[in-house]
Amino acid sequence: MAYPNCFLASRAPCRRLGQWQVASSPCRISVCHSGSRRYLTFQVRAAASPPPAADDAASVASKSIVTIPSSTSAVAAATGDTGIARGGAMDSDIDASGAAAAESGASDTEAKSEEYSEDMQKKMGTTLTYHHELGINYNRILPDLIVGSCLQTPEDVDLLAEKENVRTIFCLQEDPDMAYFKLDIEPIQAHCKERGDIKHVRFPIRDFDPFDLRRKLPKAVTRLAREHNPANGTIYIHCTAGLGRAPATALAYMFWLRGYQLDAAYELLRGKRMCSPRIEAIRSATVDLLVGTEPVLATIGVSRIGTATDFKIAGLDVGWHQQLPLEREEGTSRMVLRRLLQPGRYAYKFIIDGNWTYSADHPTLQDGNNINNYIEVMGRTLPEHLALAQERLLTAGGDLTVEERDELRALLCPWSTHGSDVSGDQNSAVAPQPEWIDKLP
Repeated sequence: MAYPNCFLASRAPCRRLGQWQVASSPCRISVCHSGSRRYLTFQVRAAASPPPAADDAASVASKSIVTIPSSTSAVAAATGDTGIARGGAMDSDIDASGAAAAESGASDTEAKSEEYSEDMQKKMGTTLTYHHELGINYNRILPDLIVGSCLQTPEDVDLLAEKENVRTIFCLQEDPDMAYFKLDIEPIQAHCKERGDIKHVRFPIRDFDPFDLRRKLPKAVTRLAREHNPANGTIYIHCTAGLGRAPATALAYMFWLRGYQLDAAYELLRGKRMCSPRIEAIRSATVDLLVGTEPVLATIGVSRIGTATDFKIAGLDVGWHQQLPLEREEGTSRMVLRRLLQPGRYAYKFIIDGNWTYSADHPTLQDGNNINNYIEVMGRTLPEHLALAQERLLTAGGDLTVEERDELRALLCPWSTHGSDVSGDQNSAVAPQPEWIDKLP
């Protein structure tokens, strides 16, 4: 998030090295992150401003924390100024080889971030980027709900608990997500238990996979509602970057249990955090819950083959990580893929002789700067009232009826913590999950 009017104070403390960071002139900070002990933390105020009064010091610090990488080159890159000098000599007990190793580790993490961002842009159709090396970042969406990136150290737990009144951390990461950035979740979980005032809850959802998101959202929202009482503190929902799975889970929660219309909730969330949640997955999951769905055999075919020999499809219900082969249709020259799919809209791309592309012969949709093909699976013939409900719920601007909201609340949160008014005194006892939720795939 850009803070164009923020400047480094001319003499800001470098807490890691016990030195002072000195800037010959004010330096702009372009990215706001907080919390990781591995990065320099600066108080931000106008260079010419006088120091705050003692009574105001705490409030200034709480509103103006910026974290940037600790290497000199990374500081210069983050501030856009190569004229930053370190005041004083480094302590003699700081090992040069250790500093070089730290610099190398930071460089490796930056490369990982770039690789992750490129993968995310391709698979989510977005231009967003994620910089793991800058530490935790987040935005408050509701008074009791924050969406952000993954915790990296036990100190991040302290930051969330003490600064943001977080009482539940809801982690959507899978083990491979954490292994990718060499995150160790056990010290974070242990610190939550040690503190005793903050819970750490895991509910893994596969990254960049809208179908896995669709299947797991109902159970995720039920678990979230069981662990979080809006009257008793804030919940922090995170995936890896906090740009896909986490905001989508927050959206479904706001739509199903907090009384928001889905598109309005989407605009509210996106107005506070730049992200790319899969709103179509939430629409489809809503239909799954209220209308009931059965798989339908769908066919995708390619007639114009030319000299190509290898045809695959990515997307659909398997996500962008897997590729499904097309086979030659008997009696024709077409290449086809036949697959059982739940009703809904599925984005996909062709991989032809190893090249990712889309077909102008199939319906297309714009996803950020990306163009995908899609297939609309309508499902079985429904009674008129269910068919109309399905059409309404799958259409942009569609909303739940009062009866549908009551049904979802009874299904997903059959206890008193998420009634129509979540601001008053409520029962904070942890209720068991509804029996039906354990039958979900």
